[in-house]
Amino acid sequence: MRVKKIGLATLLLASVLVVSGCGNQEPSKQSSNSQKTTKTVVKRKKSNQPKESTKKSDTLWDSTKDNQLEAFMDQWGPTMKQSYVKYDGKNSLKISTGMVYPDDLSRVTVEGANASIDWSKDGKGTNEYDVVAIYNYNGVVPPLPNHITYFFAFHNDQPIVLVDQSTNGTPNLIETGNTKLKSGFDDIVAGKKATVDSDETSSQTTSQSKTGQLTTDPKMVGVMVHQLVFPGDDVSKEPLGIYTDGGNYWIGIGTAVTTVGYEINGNTVSYYTKDYSGGQSTADAPLLKHDIQLSELENKYYSTDEQKQGVQAIADKMPAIDSQ
Repeated sequence: MRVKKIGLATLLLASVLVVSGCGNQEPSKQSSNSQKTTKTVVKRKKSNQPKESTKKSDTLWDSTKDNQLEAFMDQWGPTMKQSYVKYDGKNSLKISTGMVYPDDLSRVTVEGANASIDWSKDGKGTNEYDVVAIYNYNGVVPPLPNHITYFFAFHNDQPIVLVDQSTNGTPNLIETGNTKLKSGFDDIVAGKKATVDSDETSSQTTSQSKTGQLTTDPKMVGVMVHQLVFPGDDVSKEPLGIYTDGGNYWIGIGTAVTTVGYEINGNTVSYYTKDYSGGQSTADAPLLKHDIQLSELENKYYSTDEQKQGVQAIADKMPAIDSQ
């Protein structure tokens, strides 16, 4: 009997241990499942972060904006009685004072201090000032040389227009005070359309040579004709005047000897000079007619940037065409 009791007690103890072991296994499974769920959530968050950070890509400057700025400057320049030449990205822009841009940007100061400034195609360079466009006007009115040079740039990714009019010493670039120029550049950078008010645009000196058309403005053609007939006259010192008489234009510096008549017929320009071969006076000498192709006239006096600036600047200073 004692042996049976011991056996029964042993059997009961073993049953308790088995039941306890089975009861401890379920919480272990729950803990394992909980850990796996937590790890899955963390991985999702990490995989989404890089995709969100690469969605944005801002373009400060590109060829489209550069063309828009060129069109704006072609409109704005005449309102200031000036004609600007653009740095085309290949051929260095020569300033009348001897500076050459963008080559000489390393020689300038900005707001009176040394600053890193250089040319950049997209405005995202490593300099304090990344220049994306340069426009220059070389003056023709004494004292010479004189110029106005604009540098369109980005400073801390923000648009800024710098200007220099130094005639000697180290060029010092400062922010322009021209609000129309600044707002025009700001609009272009922001992707907006920049325009010049129609009442500010001068149609008298608008050149169409950039579109492949010939210059037909009578003042500009007259300047070229006068240069052809009187190459020794310094019209920058003695302003030209123009009037119409007998169906022709007449341009000169105020005396009959230095006045030449001309007319424009399509691509042909006819001009008239005095014939002194018979010994007559200026008043009595007959007129000789000469013909020249307008395209040939432009090739002689309106083909380089310097020539264009000179012709346009002289035409800008001339009074309105008078009639007699």
